[in-house]
Amino acid sequence: MGYALAGGSVLANTSLDGDFQRWYQRDVRTDASDDFARFCKRFGEGEIFIPSYACLALATSLMPEWPMVSTTGEFAGRTTRAYLVGAPPMLFMQGLLGGSRPGEDPAGSGWKAFDDSNAVSGHAFMGAVPFITAAQMTDRPLVKTALFACSTLTAWSRVNDDAHYLSQVCLGWWMAYMACRAVDETQAARPARSYEIGPVATPEMAGVGVLFRR
Repeated sequence: MGYALAGGSVLANTSLDGDFQRWYQRDVRTDASDDFARFCKRFGEGEIFIPSYACLALATSLMPEWPMVSTTGEFAGRTTRAYLVGAPPMLFMQGLLGGSRPGEDPAGSGWKAFDDSNAVSGHAFMGAVPFITAAQMTDRPLVKTALFACSTLTAWSRVNDDAHYLSQVCLGWWMAYMACRAVDETQAARPARSYEIGPVATPEMAGVGVLFRR
């Protein structure tokens, strides 16, 4: 995150964000890009996709013996965990950095602590998580590359729609990547611990158990 904030601060607090935004809106944006951006933006609607993935993870956990269902359940579970891991710090950084959207404030994307809540693109974060998660679950280089490329489309749509500056979508995507990487590392090799805490359920009782290893 330190590297991301360092890079984002250069874009946000110099003319680079504004220069890129004006160039894109003047020379790149078209009616066709607007149509495609409208489709890509939908993947960043958190109120739709967070409960959807959570329900899918819960439903597939009831049928773990089916291979396809097991893979789908793992994907939905990892995506939900990445949202839970990354959303709180993403929301905190939105307020802490205090950047504004294009056209909202004369200071533009400049960081002013707690002055606004748009310094990190929430749509870029939400839309990137499922694709990055899927990319981490495959060993096929071409598929992995394609999924990582798709993970940037929602972020791009916010630049196209003049809803966020470049620094803001980059930070949103990067926080999604960091959250997915944290989930992937714990999924692949959970550190060995001398104790575990977990639920205990029997016909006679329900509670919490602590297991110690020597």
